[in-house]
Amino acid sequence: MAVIVYGTHVFTKLAGYFGPKEECPFCQKTYQKGYVKNTIWAHLEYIPLFPVKIKYFKMCPVCGRGVELKNKEAKAEMSSGDGCCQELQPYAKHITANKPSGLMSKDNSYQFWIKDALSGEEMLVASELTRKDLKQIKKARGYKKFPLTTI
Repeated sequence: MAVIVYGTHVFTKLAGYFGPKEECPFCQKTYQKGYVKNTIWAHLEYIPLFPVKIKYFKMCPVCGRGVELKNKEAKAEMSSGDGCCQELQPYAKHITANKPSGLMSKDNSYQFWIKDALSGEEMLVASELTRKDLKQIKKARGYKKFPLTTI
């Protein structure tokens, strides 16, 4: 008896930062919006075969909130502006002093930070995260990887 595994998988990629600087209504930070491309692929036995759907999201690079755009609208916005004047570096901190002890305790001593390389400003985005939460943030924002420092 053979089992065939099929379904879909989402690949997320940060397309870049485009357009004029805008103030986010949620975190009140003024930056260019980040564009994230989600490609949904059909797979067979965990091998991606062909793309099924492509979605674009326009989001705040600091708090991560945003809206879904239509493909034509997103491509027009990304082609109209330059994506070169903003450099944000995400990273995570693991605070070992806050690490709980015990067999059933959950390690939620991680923090997610973003550093503006041009101004040198560091912003705490989220705290009391688990390692799984960091993976979800990385996937949702389209980062390939970001450094993890231990304090």
